[in-house]
Amino acid sequence: MSADLFATRPWLRHYDPGVPPTLAITPAPLPELLRRAADRFADTTAIAFYGRIISYARLWEEANRFARGLLAIGFQPGERAVILLPNIPQAVIAYYGVLLAGGIVVLANPIFDAEGFAHEVRDSAATTVIALSMFYRLVEQVRAELPFPRLIYTNLKEYLPSSQRILFTLLRQEREGHRVPAEQAAQAHWFQHVLAAGASGDLPALHADDPAVILYTSGTTGAAKGVLHRHASLYANTCQTRAWYADADEGNERVLCAIPFSHAYGMTACMNVGIALGATMILLPTFETHNVLHTIRRERPTFFPGVPPMYAALNEVRDVRKYGLSSLKSCLSGAAPLPIEVQEGFERITRSRLVEGYGLTEAGPVTHANPLRGARRAGTIGLPLPNTEARVVDLQSGVDLPPGAIGELLVRGPQLMAGYWRNPQATAETITADGWLRTGDVARMLPDGYFQIIERKKEMIIAGDYNIYPRDLEEALYEHPTVIDAAVVGVPLPDGRTEIRAFVVTRPGERVSEAEVFAFLRERLNLPVMPEKIEFREALPRSFIGKLLRWRLIEELLQRERNT
Repeated sequence: MSADLFATRPWLRHYDPGVPPTLAITPAPLPELLRRAADRFADTTAIAFYGRIISYARLWEEANRFARGLLAIGFQPGERAVILLPNIPQAVIAYYGVLLAGGIVVLANPIFDAEGFAHEVRDSAATTVIALSMFYRLVEQVRAELPFPRLIYTNLKEYLPSSQRILFTLLRQEREGHRVPAEQAAQAHWFQHVLAAGASGDLPALHADDPAVILYTSGTTGAAKGVLHRHASLYANTCQTRAWYADADEGNERVLCAIPFSHAYGMTACMNVGIALGATMILLPTFETHNVLHTIRRERPTFFPGVPPMYAALNEVRDVRKYGLSSLKSCLSGAAPLPIEVQEGFERITRSRLVEGYGLTEAGPVTHANPLRGARRAGTIGLPLPNTEARVVDLQSGVDLPPGAIGELLVRGPQLMAGYWRNPQATAETITADGWLRTGDVARMLPDGYFQIIERKKEMIIAGDYNIYPRDLEEALYEHPTVIDAAVVGVPLPDGRTEIRAFVVTRPGERVSEAEVFAFLRERLNLPVMPEKIEFREALPRSFIGKLLRWRLIEELLQRERNT
């Protein structure tokens, strides 16, 4: 390895043993991951779902049958298919089935309202929707306005063990709304029927540069754009992230899949990396704290990719060690900043390694992570993954900045998106002519190559002559023994000033006054501007993946001001 590479990428010196400085990635269609896993680990359990197990050979067969079944009912290569499913076996089969049929997967948020779901269907010009039967009211409402040609329903019970399937039919199906009314059911295809229709037939040839997946991202600003990834970029990011688990035992790992596959992080870090490892994917349709703990005790996962609210929720469970969390080896936190208190608390109760990573939907999504075995830097996002370049540039001029200086983080690598779906202007604003992705995050690179996110550029608070970074205040708030969640926002006032507001959530049953929190902040921070008010909440608005939605807090405050 050339000395020049280590000089320009100082982070390479801090990689865990076994993590290569660069990867020789030969671009390939994404289903190659599943085909290779089926060849190497045919009888290994690919999916564990409430007692039902599916081998890699069976999963590969069902994905191919679903692909042929799609083509048999009229689906054409290049068309878009929206998948509206939680983490259930059908989600994995449908994802790879659509890709094998030459289609483009559109991953929809299972907790969308009609407006958000309709936007994705309309904007992607989807011809097919694959949905859970309990979402039929949402689907039928949108279909009345946007009559897409094909609708495929599937019931949650279809892949449960037979005994649980019977109990589900008797006790849950009607009560929870899983039964589609006969009139609507007659106008839809059903998942098992599509599989049956795919017993034979040819599949189209796939290429690495074919479009593969559209993920809609609003970040924290509310403006949803479709991020288009080709097979090559998602395949590359899977290889990069898999390489970070240098000591993984292929064919013997078990991944707890609690992050929705409909989010880029769940899609890559749980599903695609899990398949690349030949690991057992333990599927959880929803994150319910005690259900997760029972699943950990029963299924003994070794890897648990997650988001900070998940780890924080487990930390708060009384006598949590009785669930036997010792099987966990490595936990990679993403999608939101990981508070140090959450990290230390989780490691204390599990004896596992929890590290913070970083990424964005436009980058597949993983670009950075702290070493899983070596030196990590608390409060940083760690090091760029193999084959990933990163630099920090001046917020105004775009000139490269030296280590320690604060500016905008730019990244470049094979995992970057092809662009925003049918939005060349937004693409040009985000990706430079020489292939660098503007992340919109204010960051700095430390002298040893670790990176630290200071704040989203759009969320930095300009108060008079000062730049205030909400995360500094939030980290300090997290240190208070009664605080379990916190948010800081800047609220624009009619006179042009910006007022800083803080929101905190305290542990159930524990009380603290606003004056006590103010005093606590002043002891820990020496900032020229402090929050003007601290508001106590039972919960803070977060996306389905756990990302803090500051814009909702700001909108609420502005609406409150208008009303008064």
